[in-house]
Amino acid sequence: MKRAFVMAALTLSAAVFTGAPRAQTTEEPQYLRLPHRFQIFLEGGGALPTKPSIWNDRWNSAFAFGMGAGVSIFPWLEVNGGFNTMSFSLNTLQAKSVLGYQGIKEVEGGTVSTTQFYGSARFIAAPRLRTNAFAEAMVGYYKTSGEDVVIEDELVNTMEDVSGLSGAGAVGIQYAMADAWTAYAKYTYTVNFSDSFAPGDLLQPITGSRDEPEGNQVIQTLGVGIMVRF
Repeated sequence: MKRAFVMAALTLSAAVFTGAPRAQTTEEPQYLRLPHRFQIFLEGGGALPTKPSIWNDRWNSAFAFGMGAGVSIFPWLEVNGGFNTMSFSLNTLQAKSVLGYQGIKEVEGGTVSTTQFYGSARFIAAPRLRTNAFAEAMVGYYKTSGEDVVIEDELVNTMEDVSGLSGAGAVGIQYAMADAWTAYAKYTYTVNFSDSFAPGDLLQPITGSRDEPEGNQVIQTLGVGIMVRF
């Protein structure tokens, strides 16, 4: 599932920019975009659970959805604010063996959901060109909650909600499709800071208990977006 999300995101990113090489067979257009003060954007892509290790091993990739708005400070600097959300489903087939359950009842629940609110600074490498790279630094607030893992009449495991400071870095490439419309693809590495993010609590065995790694929630995202400038 995780590989499928990565391949889908890469394919979608390539599709967005298939027009870029053709546009650069002649001289790259200068001052293509009209001067602007504001922008709004919508983005989505695949999110990979990365750390702690059990979070990476036992949960599936998710679809990340985000939106936001911002202002242009300089041609090479934009300041944005936005939010994104994603829900990671538990791999219930693997969960049975981790829980030590050998019966025929289904493992239910276990979805871990994360919502982030952030502010960011986007640095644009070549603002006068139609195609250019960018880097982005983000900081904000997050909240993560876990759905109870239930085996009917056998087990109920819970996870404590966590929230706090979120930090992320991103790199990407953007392509101006018209004066006001820009498409982009980017890779983001996010750290949601916490000393008590413990997805392993949802996979405690039916009998006894087991120590599982916990700590910062780390997510990697590969996605595409569309931006409207005005």
